[in-house]
Amino acid sequence: MKSDATLEIVTKLAVLLEERIDPGEFSVAMLQLEENPALMGSLMAVQFVRDAVQGNSTPDLRYTQAIVQFIAEAEARRKTAEKDDR
Repeated sequence: MKSDATLEIVTKLAVLLEERIDPGEFSVAMLQLEENPALMGSLMAVQFVRDAVQGNSTPDLRYTQAIVQFIAEAEARRKTAEKDDR
């Protein structure tokens, strides 16, 4: 079983799966993922459960991974653009 600290971090990361997310919460969650990339698996598991509970079928097992990867790439582009603006 995962430690309470890991479960707490995954719970905070789950905000990435919300349709509307505060930019500050997004930044904090992305920092958590950067510090511990292994949490991505836990985040994907949370999404699989949410999909199942909501009755959303997933085309394949990499569906959630693609969404989460899109989020990570979008954040990387945002950071690059922010640096370029400085």
